[in-house]
Amino acid sequence: MQGGSPMKTEMAFVDGAEETSATTASLKGTEEPFSVAAAPSTFVGKVQYYYTSTVEGTRRQLALVRPWKEFFDRQAFASPAGLSDSLSRLNRNINYYYHNYIIMALVGSSYVLLLNPAFSLCLFMTLMMWWYVSTKRAEAAATNSNHFTLANREITFSQAYIFIILFGGVSFFLSNGSSVVFWLVLSSLGIVVAHAVLRKPTQEEQPFSFV
Repeated sequence: MQGGSPMKTEMAFVDGAEETSATTASLKGTEEPFSVAAAPSTFVGKVQYYYTSTVEGTRRQLALVRPWKEFFDRQAFASPAGLSDSLSRLNRNINYYYHNYIIMALVGSSYVLLLNPAFSLCLFMTLMMWWYVSTKRAEAAATNSNHFTLANREITFSQAYIFIILFGGVSFFLSNGSSVVFWLVLSSLGIVVAHAVLRKPTQEEQPFSFV
């Protein structure tokens, strides 16, 4: 009779282990839907992945854009009463028409860049070189390497970054970059501020809250 007790204890232990395993499995099952899919490893897969993510994000942002008829309503434009009124309008309108202003800034900046192809090309080349070197540096971090190979020649990352900085500075000077930057700021930030100050806020518009 005494030999039956250890068997019961062992069986109880096994049952408890099975229950623990079942509970763990159920918890894992509930956690799986919250896992985020990783980006594909192939180049084509990465392009498709980031393209799809960009398109979906753009659609979500465009859905938040206010009606353009309301945005350009002539009856809603009037000079502000003073500095406090200007700041109040700026605060409320930027909060309410935030996505419209983003589109306006992008359109204005794109127009200026199209009118200055030399600056746009140099800017694009600088950004692409910086992206390429940064990608190679991330790949070399696994092997603790301080250089990469380009056209059968070893180049250190310090040399590459120095070249990119020099190229960007010289191209900025030769392409009259200061003037282009001025028009970029004016066509984006200037338009946004002018519209936000001149348009009368409606009752729906609420100012920014930093609390």
